[in-house]
Amino acid sequence: MKTFAQSRTTYWRQSLTTGELFPGYCTDTNALIDLWRRKYAPDVFPSLWGKIEKLISQGELIAPREVLNELEKQDDELLKWAKKHKKMFKDLDNEQQRQVRNILKEFPRLVDENKETAEADPFVIALAISKGWTVITSEQPANIEANPSARPKIPDVCGHYNVKCVYELIEFFREQKWKF
Repeated sequence: MKTFAQSRTTYWRQSLTTGELFPGYCTDTNALIDLWRRKYAPDVFPSLWGKIEKLISQGELIAPREVLNELEKQDDELLKWAKKHKKMFKDLDNEQQRQVRNILKEFPRLVDENKETAEADPFVIALAISKGWTVITSEQPANIEANPSARPKIPDVCGHYNVKCVYELIEFFREQKWKF
């Protein structure tokens, strides 16, 4: 019997940037926030943001619409940028919605039930599962196997579903072979 990870299809793409075949990327809200507000502001790193925008225009970097919803909590330049790149924000289909339900059934503590709006985390993972793509996040693993009382983070859930997860942004840059 095949495991879930063995049975899912990976949609490989040829990168127009590097020419290599690879699955695309699905980003979490905090990766965009870290990139824009904390580490690589576009006024200081314009070439980085040009490369990110190229990935978006090529369809190689996406996020579920819930990521845009989270960004809308703060009306700032990042939100303006995100609205200019609405192409990257995807509505989930029925299969991805089913994946969200499965993820929340397996990891109910992934989200805070007391929040008024849906958290993007399970939607990011579900979109990546359905496409066989890599998740980009700034969350560090909680190591829930060694610490079962810890609230699971995106890397923990991705590991459970055999979804590649990059949680150090520098590794994303290395995968793209970007140099600055």
